[in-house]
Amino acid sequence: MAPRLNVIVWGVILSFHLFIIADVVSADKKLFKSVSTFMNPRLVKIYGLPEGAGKTCISTEEPFVSRDGRFLFFNTGKNENNKDLHYAEWVNNKWVYRDSMRPKINNSKEVQANPTMDGNYNFLYLDSAVKSMIRIAKFSPDNGKLYSLREVEGIPKKKVKLIDQKVSGNMGVEISADGTYLFFSRATWKLKMGVNGFTIGKLLDSDILFARKRGNKYIYNKAETKHIMRRINTSDLEYAASISFDGLELFFTRFVLADYKMGKIRSRIMRSTRTSLSEPFSEPEMIDAIGCSDFVEGPAISGDAKELYYHKLVGKKFRIYKVSR
Repeated sequence: MAPRLNVIVWGVILSFHLFIIADVVSADKKLFKSVSTFMNPRLVKIYGLPEGAGKTCISTEEPFVSRDGRFLFFNTGKNENNKDLHYAEWVNNKWVYRDSMRPKINNSKEVQANPTMDGNYNFLYLDSAVKSMIRIAKFSPDNGKLYSLREVEGIPKKKVKLIDQKVSGNMGVEISADGTYLFFSRATWKLKMGVNGFTIGKLLDSDILFARKRGNKYIYNKAETKHIMRRINTSDLEYAASISFDGLELFFTRFVLADYKMGKIRSRIMRSTRTSLSEPFSEPEMIDAIGCSDFVEGPAISGDAKELYYHKLVGKKFRIYKVSR
C-alpha cells in the first residue's frame, strides 16, 4: 500500500468518529432493552492536560483504566489521521496527567490509539503502521515507558481490495485481565476515488471478534467466535469492546445501520452478560444512564466493575465521562 493511502485509509479506520453518522430517535428506545444499574453520568476531570487546538485542552478519547485503578490511558489527536497515546495517574483522589506514551510510540504519520492492558501490565494498542494493526509491549508503572514492543500475530491482517473497492481492518482492541482473550473489531469500508486518491467511503460492516492465547500466540477461531458472540454481532455496527475483570460482562458501542444516513451522530453503549467463560453472551441491553441522544463510544469498565468510562462528543472535541453503580 502506498504511504499516502496508508495514512488516509488506516488513520481514518482506527478512529472513524467523523465518518459514522446515525440518528437514534426516541421511538427506537423501545426496540432495545435497557439496564438502569449505572447512574450519574459525569465528566472525568484530568488535571494538567496539555493545551490543544482552539486554546482548549486536548481531546480525550477511548479511555482505559488499568486493572489496579492506578492509571488512565487514552488517545487524542489534532485530526482523524493523527492520533497519539497519553496517560494519567490516580494521585490524591484525582486523575493527574503524566505524559504521552514513549519511547518512540507516537508517530505523526500513523495512528496510535485505543489503549488496553491486562493485569500483568501487558499493554496493547492500535497502530496503523503494522499489518495486524495491533501492537503489544510491557508497560512500566515506574516510568511510564513501554518495552519489548512487537506486533500481535494470529489475527486477520488489514486488507485492501482495489478491484472490489473495499478495505478491511481491525480496531477496538481489548485484552482480558488474565491476558487470555484478545477482543478486536473487524470492519469493512467502501473505498472511493477522490481528487487526491482513495478515501474512505461508506462503512459496510463492523463486528466484534476475539482470539484466544495459546502458548505465546493468539489464535483466532472463527467458529468459536461466532458461537460466543452470536447475540452480539448483528447487521448493525458493533465495535469497541470492554470486558470485565471476571470475563462475564461485555460492554461495547453500537450504531444502527438503518439510521446511518440520517445525518446525526448518535449512538449507544451496550452491556451483555454470561454465567461462565464457555457460554455465549446474552442479548445486549443499552446503558440507560448514557442513553442514545449523544455520540458516545469506547466503553471501559473499571477493575472493580463499579465505574464505566466512555467518551462523548462535546462541541468539536471528545471528553471522557463515566457512570457508576
